[in-house]
Amino acid sequence: MKIQHNFSKHIGLAVLIVLSLSSGCKKAIEVGPSTVMANSDNAFSSNSLAESVVAGILTKMSSGGFYQGAASVSLCMGLAADELVNIGSPNTSFGTFYLNSYTAIVAPPFWTEFYKELFYCNSAIKGITASSQITPSVKAQLLGEVKFFRGFIYFYAVNLYGTPPLTITDDYTINNTIGNSSPSDVYAQIIQDLKDAQSSLTDNVYVDATGSTSADRVRPNKQTASAMLARVYLYMQDWKNAETQASDVIASPNYSIVTNLTQVFLKASKETIWALQPVIPTTVNTVDANYLIINASYKTNTQLALNTPLVNAFETGDGRRINWVGAFTTTTVPITTFYYANKYKVTSLSATGAATEYPIMMRLAEQYLIRAEARAQQSNLTGAASDLNVIRTRAGLATTTASTQAAILNAIYHERQVELFTEWGHRWLDLKRTNNLNSVMATVAPVKGITWNSYEQLMPIPSTDILANPNIKQNQGY
Repeated sequence: MKIQHNFSKHIGLAVLIVLSLSSGCKKAIEVGPSTVMANSDNAFSSNSLAESVVAGILTKMSSGGFYQGAASVSLCMGLAADELVNIGSPNTSFGTFYLNSYTAIVAPPFWTEFYKELFYCNSAIKGITASSQITPSVKAQLLGEVKFFRGFIYFYAVNLYGTPPLTITDDYTINNTIGNSSPSDVYAQIIQDLKDAQSSLTDNVYVDATGSTSADRVRPNKQTASAMLARVYLYMQDWKNAETQASDVIASPNYSIVTNLTQVFLKASKETIWALQPVIPTTVNTVDANYLIINASYKTNTQLALNTPLVNAFETGDGRRINWVGAFTTTTVPITTFYYANKYKVTSLSATGAATEYPIMMRLAEQYLIRAEARAQQSNLTGAASDLNVIRTRAGLATTTASTQAAILNAIYHERQVELFTEWGHRWLDLKRTNNLNSVMATVAPVKGITWNSYEQLMPIPSTDILANPNIKQNQGY
């Protein structure tokens, strides 16, 4: 497996510095002009150069791929599950996910992007750690950020691929011979990275590339690492630790549930734990909004409507149905009304060129739902209901009537469906981790005109990587 993707350390880190200094990279991740190209000798020879490398990783994430747009996990896994339908012009990638027809030859693009970014992270961690020319406070912040990024990437790698190779070095002679890693080993590394990030990152404040306090929430802080740990522990069914980490985030004065549903996804939202700053292209707020907001150009552009099961999942009077779901009715026969995700409401930048919405990576509502589930699993039904009701009350709904453990857990799963839809593949991963994906897809597949196969719960590893490294074994069924 060529997980190093033919990037030498010199070239790879040079790309990161170029990215971080490009004109599309705006204030939150900008570190100032530099003409120094990164290599093993000088990439980490000063605070500013090290900051440039880390800013480059963040810029790469902000520019699309797995994080936004046609190859994003939000859109692709929403199509793979029961959230989205492509009503616009054909898109090969979208069609592959909607029909669950991905193969080892026509493989999802996630794998390649994961390992390219992991190489960047590993190179940065090695260089920052070894440097004696970076001041201790800057070193701690940068290492915390990059380890958080690595933990975040591996979380999705293990959940989408099952047994991804665990690479924590930038030495391609090692990486290209590593075979599949067990989920337990991958999760252990994720937890270690996130704990390291917790101990290194700023507490209750956000900083920019120079370490100055920032109003933007585009670089992770301690609470961001805690929020990710809460999610990881939930997936590992470590209920106690999931509750503890979520509680730490909920207790922070930095965050609050935004009662006005139209303002949850604004760049200054108090609910945001971590966001990306739009950088490429520079004409849009969020790339996903251009696919999700349906308008008259749907016949010529690729646009995604909400699938009927999701539209029907909202209770009567749910404010999220009113504020987060839009409707577009065609003017030609046959007259059709399409419903669409309207969490992000603006497709273009304002006349001043200032973004009003940032792609939200993590937000407080998820933490309440994580803690509700963790509490319910520990038989704290009162506490679980209380957390669940925070989200229901914000949506304008009555408090839950569930009174048994099974009923409360089902209520929480339902709440996650209507609260977190089209965000970060939550629906797909929730169905998978709760062992409900097969039953849901058995109902959805006939509507899609396909036959669902259980092995499709995991993505196929690209056949080219398996040919390059025989130590990697393909996921069953492909």
